[in-house]
Amino acid sequence: MTSDIETIESIVAEANGKTIGGELGFTFSSALDAVKLCTVHGIAVLGVEIFHVRGETYETTKMSGYELPDQQWGDYVSANNALAEEFIRLNPAGDEHIYVLTTSSWREFCKIQEMKKG
Repeated sequence: MTSDIETIESIVAEANGKTIGGELGFTFSSALDAVKLCTVHGIAVLGVEIFHVRGETYETTKMSGYELPDQQWGDYVSANNALAEEFIRLNPAGDEHIYVLTTSSWREFCKIQEMKKG
């Protein structure tokens, strides 16, 4: 299933390809740009994974995750994405690494809440 982040051309353009699982992969600098674009488009970055790429395999080297108290979606996006950006800046990785962003739009968030109810 295509996530909302994949429908935003400017974010897809920052990606350096996709993982075996079909997720967008970013280099260090493009990951920072992608987080900024997510903020502009109202997409929350829920976590960042850094993978060491070895041929056709990926090995997780670092992972972040955030869950903040209830707040308005725009505030939630801004707060989460600031934490994601900070994590990326604190964990620069070389060319043999990719950053994968776990994200959610408001639409995706609402859909998950509906699924939980029913």
